[in-house]
Amino acid sequence: MAPVSSPSRAHAPLEAGWVLSGQDGKGRPIRLVFGDTELSQVYLGVVIGRHPALCDRVIDDPSVSRRHMRIGMAEGKPYVEDLNSLNGTLLDGAEVPQFEPVPLAAGQELTLGRVVLEVARSEAP
Repeated sequence: MAPVSSPSRAHAPLEAGWVLSGQDGKGRPIRLVFGDTELSQVYLGVVIGRHPALCDRVIDDPSVSRRHMRIGMAEGKPYVEDLNSLNGTLLDGAEVPQFEPVPLAAGQELTLGRVVLEVARSEAP
């Protein structure tokens, strides 16, 4: 009798996406990963903030608002949008306007309160 094989996630192809990596205000590492499919299928984007019930990705740092910012895709390109956060969102040192999507690219730096994250593109293997 031949062995029965079941599909395994280990053999599933990985997809390209975006990675935000850096440190929180206490120097603890942070790594947030977003697949292209996830970003393109979420109507209003992925919400990042401190509150687990209100956000898709959580950063546990007191300088980050409960709902701090959103990352999404528009016309196939990523954007970042501040969600009226108390400490604001900076992209390469410039303030991201509240509720106005701003284009996002690999190599840029996002700052949420005291949290600094580098934006990188991850390609499918």
